[in-house]
Amino acid sequence: MPRPPRTRSHSPRPRAPGHAIRRLAPVALLVAAACGPSEAAPGDRGDRSATATTAATTIAATGATSPAGHAGGDPSHNAAHAPTGEAASHRSLDPAEPGGYSIYHAASIWTDQTGTERRLASLAGRVQVVAMVYTSCAYACPRIMLDMKRIEGELADGAEDVGFVIVSIDPERDTPARLAEFAEGSRLDPGRWTLLTADEGDILELAALLGVRYRRTGPGEWVHSNLITVLDPDGVVVHRQLGLGADPTATLAAIRAHGP
Repeated sequence: MPRPPRTRSHSPRPRAPGHAIRRLAPVALLVAAACGPSEAAPGDRGDRSATATTAATTIAATGATSPAGHAGGDPSHNAAHAPTGEAASHRSLDPAEPGGYSIYHAASIWTDQTGTERRLASLAGRVQVVAMVYTSCAYACPRIMLDMKRIEGELADGAEDVGFVIVSIDPERDTPARLAEFAEGSRLDPGRWTLLTADEGDILELAALLGVRYRRTGPGEWVHSNLITVLDPDGVVVHRQLGLGADPTATLAAIRAHGP
């Protein structure tokens, strides 16, 4: 009697646990390489590696979008409150999780509204309330500024122990002179408020450390996370206020809990 024909199983052969990771690794490297050159490099700071800039670009410049004013909120709530017309170009990006360590270890060089070069470590010693915006923004950024000034006002006499930091994401237009003009027009107390600009690589690095996402959408236009961050005196993120017009009660509690 002839033997029945042998059949082959089409079940995939079991692979080692690390196989998928090994297959994806070149793809991840390719994506990182593609992202890096699309943003400005950190410049000639010899003490910083290209890895930090690539990581900052990947974290800060990517992510799913949601309507401005409701970053991190319920999607249905976002859809119901999506801006229209001019405001539609100012959608926000959901923030990422911050690094969990002091941003003051960054070696980046910044310039404030007085034209003075400084490092982030110069902000140490008191609680800092930080936001990343750009001065030509017509929709979300003015509302972030109102939220920060509300926090300042709620602190009353304790505000002198707290610093407020505005970091521009548009270094091309937001020169130190422009930041000084903006500070004066916004009536910001120079004893409390610091406005900073730097090269694009340094801004991306700080955005990654804070968990802020942003990207350019056109000439002079950006989409970004609507986020206010509280740093303790050592530069560690201790609280984040998401969205526009949010209740600042928890933010004020975090400031008072970590103040001097």
